[in-house]
Amino acid sequence: MHLTHAASFVVLATQTAARTYCPPLGPVLPAPISPSTSNGVKSAVKNLTDNLANLTAGLNMSAVSVSVKSIHEAQPMFDFHHTPPKLSPNGTQKVDATTVYRVGSISKVFTVLGVLLLEGVQFDDPVTKYLPELRGLRPEGEKVNAITTPDWDSITIGSLASHMSGIAADSQRLPSDPRHDVDPRGSWASLGLPDLSNTSGPACGGVFGLPPCAREEFFRDFGKRHPVYAPYTNVVYSNVGTGILGFVLEAVSGKPFDEYMRASILEPLGLKSTTTGLPPKDSSLGFIPDLPVEVHWWGVDLGWPNWAGGFYSNTVDLLAFGASILESRLLKPVKTRQWMKPVSSTASSGMQFGAPWEIFRAHNVTRDGRLIEIYTKSGDLGSYSNDLVLVPDYDLVITVLTGGPESSNGAAAAIYSAVVKALLPAIEAAGKDEAKTSYAGTYTDPATNSSITLCLDDGPGFSVTDWTVRGTNVFKNFVRFLPTGAPASADVPVTARLYPSNLSTGSQRSWRAHFEVGTPEERAALNDGRYFWADAGCYSFAQLDRTVYHFASMEDVVFSVENGVARSLELRGFRVELARAK
Repeated sequence: MHLTHAASFVVLATQTAARTYCPPLGPVLPAPISPSTSNGVKSAVKNLTDNLANLTAGLNMSAVSVSVKSIHEAQPMFDFHHTPPKLSPNGTQKVDATTVYRVGSISKVFTVLGVLLLEGVQFDDPVTKYLPELRGLRPEGEKVNAITTPDWDSITIGSLASHMSGIAADSQRLPSDPRHDVDPRGSWASLGLPDLSNTSGPACGGVFGLPPCAREEFFRDFGKRHPVYAPYTNVVYSNVGTGILGFVLEAVSGKPFDEYMRASILEPLGLKSTTTGLPPKDSSLGFIPDLPVEVHWWGVDLGWPNWAGGFYSNTVDLLAFGASILESRLLKPVKTRQWMKPVSSTASSGMQFGAPWEIFRAHNVTRDGRLIEIYTKSGDLGSYSNDLVLVPDYDLVITVLTGGPESSNGAAAAIYSAVVKALLPAIEAAGKDEAKTSYAGTYTDPATNSSITLCLDDGPGFSVTDWTVRGTNVFKNFVRFLPTGAPASADVPVTARLYPSNLSTGSQRSWRAHFEVGTPEERAALNDGRYFWADAGCYSFAQLDRTVYHFASMEDVVFSVENGVARSLELRGFRVELARAK
């Protein structure tokens, strides 16, 4: 059975509620610190292991490595590896977390991070600031104009990182090589294409007997490739864009790409099994499919295209690399937050693009039905299909590495989709269990006759009940606090939920209350089709921080925490502090 198709048969039922909640985008509770100790997670891991074992049992020539790790735990909560019965004698004979694969376009994340680490280089800088020679690229036998030549001075570093530059996808595609002796499909002229056997075709690539691609060949030949769009028009997935970023790295750092990458990323993070284009010296460390090199591409040196898709790595290193991003180990936290954001939408409503993130959005993976964003980078090269997956809401790193003839483009995505559906509900439940211990319960201040109760249910965050301050019911008076106001006699249903912000200092943790006015049925009616856009009733971004009294928000809640457990909270807008009942 083909791996991509088989993954769709994994039993991964997930219950989701109707979309009656609209929390702010992002975490709705703190990520669990010890998810692997949860009985629910243990059960989900066992079921997923059994399902993947069944899925991969028929793979005779393809390897699979899947791992899931919380950044708060030392070991992965899930680690699965399949060794096929037939593999190359030159590579490993047992697949595990140390097995090296060719990771394809996961390489792009390393290259973009390398650019972010360059002192003084900004995403808004035109690329010609660092590579003015790009202006010299000219089309072959054509006039220079907007249709034939990219507007290099308008192409920025950020547009290259996010596939928004509008330039060609690749400098060449080997199947177009006119030398039929290196192309197994024979004469392209028989398919209606002109006979170009007397012209110079692609002269590099690393396979079919061609040498690796060098910088000189790029600047000689890429001018022959026409742009697809003007910059910042639309996403055009471009390997060349990342390659150009590699040239920027070399120009600014004054170092060869490989040396810069080792010094700035690989060595600081201890990624001992990751290389930038050459395989490990000991081939027994890698999974090598039992296929011709022109099919599997192990050991093929692409030249500068390695920077976009030629790296080698393993599960151990990629888990550490993903964790380093979520933990901002190399970048300042604010720069990581800027990086982990969409740059452009796509024709798919469920997918956006970052730099170079492929960001998937779904509201069918948690019980509360809220929107989750998952940051990924796929990587396909030869017979390898892989994915690096970051789930910031839960501080998770997922790696999927596959190789072999039963693998293909999309195989890894099918597997990590199964992993997400299987594990996220259990990990969310583990987070609720920890949050209950840390924050749930009633907080009171008898001196002011104030109290608030925080409960966990199937919804996101904490449900707020019995909110009384100085003997006054906050819910009954909430609409009067709004800028628009309401008469004292107004009887409007009001509920509130509490969500964490990412602000903290010392023992204090900042949270925000989010109020919703009206019944669930009334709120759901906003999504009944009267508006042309989806989730028309979800606009929490416009409701935050709207009730302010003498410069302090009535939604602002700050917990005082000791050893991970809240002891009190301050309602800052109301100027009261409540102790947690024991």
